[in-house]
Amino acid sequence: MPQHGATRRRLAKAGLGAAGVLMTLESHATLQKTGFVCESASAFHSAGLNSNVATEQRCNPLSPSNWCHVQRSWPCNKTKRFSEVFSCREKRFEKTYYASSMAQVMTSTFDAQYAYIGKHLCTAYLNVISRRIDFLDVLTLQRMWNELKNTGMYKVNASVSWNIHQVRRYLVAVHGE
Repeated sequence: MPQHGATRRRLAKAGLGAAGVLMTLESHATLQKTGFVCESASAFHSAGLNSNVATEQRCNPLSPSNWCHVQRSWPCNKTKRFSEVFSCREKRFEKTYYASSMAQVMTSTFDAQYAYIGKHLCTAYLNVISRRIDFLDVLTLQRMWNELKNTGMYKVNASVSWNIHQVRRYLVAVHGE
C-alpha cells in the first residue's frame, strides 16, 4: 500500500475528527493529478499552486492544442479576429495580433516574442465563453491583456502585480500547455 494510502487509513480510524484532514489530503492529491488550478488570479496568488482549498467553480478547460484540433464546437467562429476581443490597435500589433484570427494567434510564431500570451488568452477566452470555466470572465482577460500591453504588468490585487511570464504561468495552470 502506498504511504499516503496508509496514512489516510490511520486517519480514518481516528474517527470523524480527522475527516477534515483526510479530505484535505485527498483534494490536494486530486488537484496534483489534474494539474489544473480552478481559481481566480488573486486566489491563485494567495494560495499558490499547492492550495488545498476546494472550489465550487466549474473547471473543465481545454488546452490550446485541444482547441486548435477541435474542428466543430468552437463557441465562436474560428475566423473571429483577436482584435475583436482584445484591443490591439497599436502600430506594433498591426501585422500580428490585429491582423490575425484567434485560431491564427493560437498557432502563430509571432506570439513567441510575447511569451505566447495571445495563445493563452485566446484559450482562456474560449474556455470562458464555452462555460468550461467560470472563475474567470472576459472582462478580466481583457484587463490582463490591456495592462500587460500598456504597462508590462497585470495588477492582481492592490499589492501584487505579475509580469507577462507570471500571467502566462497562471493561464497555463488554468488550462494546460
